[in-house]
Amino acid sequence: CLDTQFTLPPPKPKMYISKYREAIVLENKYKNEHRTMVPRTVKAPSHREMCPQRPEGEKPEHTFRKKPEHTGMKKVMAQPACVDTRKGDKQLLEKSGLVPFYLQKNDYRIVPGYLRRRKAEKEKAKQDNDAWLTKQQETVKPLAEQEKQNILQGLKRRFNELNFEYQSLPFTISPSQHKKYNYKMFLEEAMSQVEKDIALFEEHKYIYTSDAFHCFLKNNL
Repeated sequence: CLDTQFTLPPPKPKMYISKYREAIVLENKYKNEHRTMVPRTVKAPSHREMCPQRPEGEKPEHTFRKKPEHTGMKKVMAQPACVDTRKGDKQLLEKSGLVPFYLQKNDYRIVPGYLRRRKAEKEKAKQDNDAWLTKQQETVKPLAEQEKQNILQGLKRRFNELNFEYQSLPFTISPSQHKKYNYKMFLEEAMSQVEKDIALFEEHKYIYTSDAFHCFLKNNL
């Protein structure tokens, strides 16, 4: 037989073990017990605690639901509405204008106060205007047709005289010729004013004048 000699491997070195191992294991053992601020398992109540015995002679309470007391809340009623479109768009019937809402108001058909005040102010202004016109009519008189025609003929005669003098001026007048230049401006303004007076007498059928104007016509016509 063959003699064989086996050699044993050298022993492994011991693994490092912390000296705090036991304390850490003990700490982690109860670490998850109170994660939810309560124990992980809650003790179930006993039958005595759930159904305590009532004393003798006491009536049992009713197990059906009690009717709640009145809290003062009013029942909300559905308001009538009208549908506008086929898609279901709707609005309240009271605000749609389809019902005579304003007929039920107490002040219906009563003129508001601000309209009455405005009407009174207009009437007062009209009365003041009529009184002023009446007072003015007392001091003025209508111009007679003959007097009107005489004044109109006199205005036309005056216009022809001014126009003749204007056309008699030289063709060119320089501003250095002060007398002639100023006289030309005077004639132009005078003819413009006479034209306005002629248009006024021809446009209006009735013309009212004061007593002073009548005296002036008597003295100059």
